[in-house]
Amino acid sequence: MNGTTVKAVRLYLGMTQREFADETGIGVSWLSQIENGRVEPSDRIRMAIAKIFEIDGEFIEVLERSKMLI
Repeated sequence: MNGTTVKAVRLYLGMTQREFADETGIGVSWLSQIENGRVEPSDRIRMAIAKIFEIDGEFIEVLERSKMLI
């Protein structure tokens, strides 16, 4: 899961960066850096996203292959 996928998940869920950051326990500026590809999401962040939003590997694969990615 890279930053583009993180952003796609957030947009799919209809959340603002603030809402998504609050739910995952990271700062908005850190989330912005992840989404813009400046920083890779850590394993902790990847696991938090998967657990909190009940996102599975198959869904991530679909997002990564789809034209939904921004």
